[in-house]
Amino acid sequence: MVRSSWSKVRVLPLLWFLFHGIPLLAIRLQPCELAGQLYILDVPKSELPLWLCIAEFESRFNTHVVGQANADGSRDYGLFQISDRYWCAPPNRTEYYAFNDCNVNCTRLLSDDITMAVQCARLIQKQQGWTAWSVYPEFCNGTLDAIDVCFQPGNATDSVASDELAEVKD
Repeated sequence: MVRSSWSKVRVLPLLWFLFHGIPLLAIRLQPCELAGQLYILDVPKSELPLWLCIAEFESRFNTHVVGQANADGSRDYGLFQISDRYWCAPPNRTEYYAFNDCNVNCTRLLSDDITMAVQCARLIQKQQGWTAWSVYPEFCNGTLDAIDVCFQPGNATDSVASDELAEVKD
């Protein structure tokens, strides 16, 4: 009897993750890999250091992060920690009204394909500026690391092929 109860206890967390759509494994991008992907998605090269800084301090370059509940019960999703209160549709019913200004389900912001996350983050930045991210004033509003090294031949990360970076180079 104890044995069957123990197996249920071990299986329940796994089922919870599967049915709630939360990935078990997270992908952490390398800074130059993210810079290359952002550039391919038409983010201006001059903005790349800011986007890298925000991604580093919001999610540690992790595409699958779902933040802990905020004071109002909302959560932040993905690489840029985008709020389900204003910008994306939460996966479950909420006590608060979700505006969904990016017109996307929050779970799509957890994808290894960062296209939706970048489009939504750029909309946020266009409407609210860089201060929409709480990390900006303290960590990203000063001298930032240059990203030029990411676009030099031979400096590709393990995750981005050298030929991809060569295409991205100005």
